[in-house]
Amino acid sequence: MSLEAYRSLLVEKLASGEFSHEPREAMEEKNLLAVGDVSAAIVVKLLRRCTPQQYATGQHHKLPRVVVHVFRPVDVDGAGWYIKAYFLRGGATFISVHR
Repeated sequence: MSLEAYRSLLVEKLASGEFSHEPREAMEEKNLLAVGDVSAAIVVKLLRRCTPQQYATGQHHKLPRVVVHVFRPVDVDGAGWYIKAYFLRGGATFISVHR
C-alpha cells in the first residue's frame, strides 16, 4: 500500500475514534494527541499535508513484525511535525505526535 492508502486509513481511524496511544515516558512532550494538546482533527489536517518525501516506514522497536508509519508534515506556519503510528487489531496506535 502507498502513502495515500495508509494516510487514508489513519484518517479513517482518527475520525471514527478507533485509535489508542502507546504508553511511553515524556507523553506530554512526545504525544500531544494523547494528552489533549492537539485534537484528532488537527492531526488529520497535518496528515493531509504530508508529501511522499515526508513519509517512511520502519519496524516497531519491540514488535519487529509490526510496521510503523512515520509522517513528517510541515504545518501552515512552517513548523515540522512528527507523527508515528501503527495498525493493530483493526485500530491505530499512536506512538508520537509532536513538533
